Amino acid sequence: MIVFWRLLLAYYISAVLFYHRPFFAWRDRRPCLSALLQGSTFLALCLGLCWPYLDLSWPFLHFFHLPGSICLLFLAIFYVFNDRMLVFRAGQMKYHSLTFLAHDFLIILFIFLCVPFKVLYETGNFMAAPWTLLAVGFLVITKMFSVFIYMVEQDLYGRDYPTIDESFITMLMRLIFYLIILLPGWRWLIWFFAWLWACQIARKNRLMDFSRFALYFSAFGAGAIGFLAKWSFYLR
Repeated sequence: MIVFWRLLLAYYISAVLFYHRPFFAWRDRRPCLSALLQGSTFLALCLGLCWPYLDLSWPFLHFFHLPGSICLLFLAIFYVFNDRMLVFRAGQMKYHSLTFLAHDFLIILFIFLCVPFKVLYETGNFMAAPWTLLAVGFLVITKMFSVFIYMVEQDLYGRDYPTIDESFITMLMRLIFYLIILLPGWRWLIWFFAWLWACQIARKNRLMDFSRFALYFSAFGAGAIGFLAKWSFYLR
C-alpha cells in the first residue's frame, strides 16, 4: 500500500494548494486555465512521489492493466472532473459537508482501485511507509478538518468563512492533539485530557472562539488519525 499512501499524500498536498476561497474565485473566472493548473500540479506530485513504482503494471479500476504513468494521467483527469462536478461555492448550494465527503470519497476510491497491490504483497504491510502516513495525518487534521468543520457549521448555522487567525488557532489545537497521541507509552493519555481541559477552559472564557462541535471533533478526530499514524510504526 506504499503507492496508495503516496497518492493520498499527493491529493492532500493539492488540497492545501487549491482548496481555498481565492483559488475558487479565480477558478470561476478562468475554468480552463485553473483546470490545467490543478491537473498538471496533481500529476506532477503523483509522478514525483510514485516514481519508483511507475514500472509496475497498475490495475486501472481492476478492469485491465496499464503502465503507472498512464494510470496517473487518468487519475489527474478524474481529479479535475471530480472537483468540477462536486464544486464548492459558498451560499450557492446546500449540504456542503455531504458534498465535501462525497468529493473525497470518490477520489480516494479511484486511487484505491488503481494502485498496484504487488507492493503490499512484497512488504506484507498495509502501512509500509510511516513517514507518508504521518504526513497524510498532518495535512488531514490541519487543512481538511478545518474545511469539514466549517462546512458542517455552515450547514447548521450558516456561519461565515473562518478568519486566518481562527483557522491558525484551531489547526494548532488539532496538531497538538495529534502530536500528543504520538508520545510513547501511556503518558499521552494524561496530556491528551489535560490539553482537552485547557481548550475547554479557553473556549469557555472566550480566549479561543470556536464551537463545541469543533472542539470535540478536533480532539477525537485528531486522536483517531494519530492512532493510525502511531500504529504504522508498530507494524514495521
